[in-house]
Amino acid sequence: MTKGKILVVDDEENIRGSLKEILVDEGYEVSIAEDGETALRMIQSEAPDLVLLDVWIPGIDGIQTLKLLKKMDSNTEVVMMSGHGAVDTAVKATKLGAYDFIEKPFSLDTVLRKASEALQNKRGRAQGGGAVGEEVFTENWFIGSSENAAQVNAFLRKASNSVEPALICGESGLGKRFAARLIHERSKRRNEPFTEISCDTTSVQDFDALLFGKHSENSDDNHMSDSRRTTLAGSGTIFFDKLDSLSIKSQRKLFKALDRGIRDPKSSGGSLNARIIASSDSIIRSDSVENNIIKGFVGLFSGMTINITPLRQRREDIKDLVSKFVGDFGVVYGKHIETIDKKFLDVISSSPLPGNTVELYNIVEMAILSCQGATLTLDHLAPTDHEKQTGYAKSSKNTAIAEVSGTADKTARTRKAARRTSKNTVYQRTLRNSVVLCGQGLHSGIKTGIILSPLPPNSGIVFWDISSGGKVSGLLDFVRSTEYATTLSHGDVTIKTVEHLMSALHSYHIANLLVKIGDEAPIMDGSSLDFCKIIEDGGIKEQDAVVERIALDKVISVGDPDDGPYLAVEPTDNFSISYFLDYPPPIGKQEHVYTHKSGEHYRRTIAPARTFGFLKDIKKLEEAGLASGGKLSNVILIDNEKVVNTPLRFPNEPARHKILDLIGDLYLLGRPINGHFIAKRSGHTQNIALIKKISKHINSGKHEPES
Repeated sequence: MTKGKILVVDDEENIRGSLKEILVDEGYEVSIAEDGETALRMIQSEAPDLVLLDVWIPGIDGIQTLKLLKKMDSNTEVVMMSGHGAVDTAVKATKLGAYDFIEKPFSLDTVLRKASEALQNKRGRAQGGGAVGEEVFTENWFIGSSENAAQVNAFLRKASNSVEPALICGESGLGKRFAARLIHERSKRRNEPFTEISCDTTSVQDFDALLFGKHSENSDDNHMSDSRRTTLAGSGTIFFDKLDSLSIKSQRKLFKALDRGIRDPKSSGGSLNARIIASSDSIIRSDSVENNIIKGFVGLFSGMTINITPLRQRREDIKDLVSKFVGDFGVVYGKHIETIDKKFLDVISSSPLPGNTVELYNIVEMAILSCQGATLTLDHLAPTDHEKQTGYAKSSKNTAIAEVSGTADKTARTRKAARRTSKNTVYQRTLRNSVVLCGQGLHSGIKTGIILSPLPPNSGIVFWDISSGGKVSGLLDFVRSTEYATTLSHGDVTIKTVEHLMSALHSYHIANLLVKIGDEAPIMDGSSLDFCKIIEDGGIKEQDAVVERIALDKVISVGDPDDGPYLAVEPTDNFSISYFLDYPPPIGKQEHVYTHKSGEHYRRTIAPARTFGFLKDIKKLEEAGLASGGKLSNVILIDNEKVVNTPLRFPNEPARHKILDLIGDLYLLGRPINGHFIAKRSGHTQNIALIKKISKHINSGKHEPES
């Protein structure tokens, strides 16, 4: 027997591999996942005893994964991990049900000790809990009001209080795997292993090895440990997923071993004493050889078989499922959906949903992501892949979907035409995939990080405090401070030092993005190079929505053009900046002219320029409780004579960094702008002052953008 099943969730491959090796050597059975979505699927299918969960993972972050995990199975222990955490994050994780929180880099002894303590805590709860049986399994897992939903819930209760073999039948996407795991978790064997065998991907040789340890030269499981085989032949539960995909030869061997174990539980030599649950994509109707399942199995499961009907045959359940998923995704994405429009429900209820519950789940998720208000409407509903392939959305059977699809097609054509006729109209962009970057705050010194995740069109740049779940948009209205850096604030949420990230997003024209973050963006090496890299790593996706560049009709300025600081913009048909720096030695007079061509051009010419500061100013910041993160590696330090800590990347690197900051602050307008900016010794304060003037001008009604 293994000491317990552990799932390691971390986006860093070396950490996943190291933890798995360490824990396997100690006798644990270990699985790994690199993101939250994968982890949640594995938790459903594998039912681990303990999850080691990193906070900073792409997509569904660690805190959200913890919330959903605990909703799925509150008995699973979780130890959170982070090399870029804070006290408030650790406290929140504990309140949400995490057993403990460990900080990276961690020692071998710490990991093993926490794993042992967490598993011991779980066993203690199980031993001290109430009796396992009907009282434990009182909720309805199978959502819906249909007769079949009631039958499935009754079956789950019956199966959880039995040791008989159970068979769950139905099409793909109905949750058969999760039902099997649920039966095990509510049974008297819940403290024993739950092992899944995917029959559709297991060869005859591998099947023999999995069950009886009989290896062949061609088997992929020759490395399997004795303890693993013991687990499979023990007193837990084995789930044979897609039993009807197993070869007839293997089915006969399994039936013989299972039948022998049932007749004589103490027998040995090819018998199985574990409780058996199986699934089939085919509906079983009689005691006969049909649908590729041998007659013996059909009879063996005759007393404990359930057929789950597809959603198209029980449409009255769809409304309940949609409500459940909306609630779940509200937690995941921080949305507060108060009402669901009747037309939205009508359209979904009449859709074919060939992917059943899984497809419905995905449809609702995409709708939630598109919704910015409190009501879910038809505007948030996209045609499914099946509808696009079959043309169902345009058929007379579903007028509402046809209207939505037709409107979308017309809108897309209009947008494309607009792009051809207006040089100022461009498509919005987001990322294709979620990405993670970890570092340290410049002023706070706190280990922090960011997760960048795609958002639907017209969402904008949204900063999400990973600890509190609060949000603030990356817009001018939420700027609260420009001293030393640009700070955004809304309610209880404050995000510092956003300009370097915003600069990269502006230059790559990323219009819609969710930025999960601590209270300060990581400074990295003081430049925006790392932000450019993760944008390119995530991949840029052009969306079917447009945005108008701001095009000015007059010169707008702030400050004194003779003495400075001074910042002005004059109308042009492109975006460029001329920056003039006039500081005492050793900086002296510097200038740089930047004309934007592409994100890649920005990455080469502006992004490498680092933050710079004078030693005398650093001391002032420290006295004010700031600059705790100022290190030789992330800022250019200058004394009265020279740069003291690093070779410059460009002779005029300080001037280029000022351009970098201005590009970032300008994106607080919410869209790109055309104009030639002339700057003299200006900084964040002048940047925001000019942006406010621009915003007031374009919203005054006196200005019309060029077409």
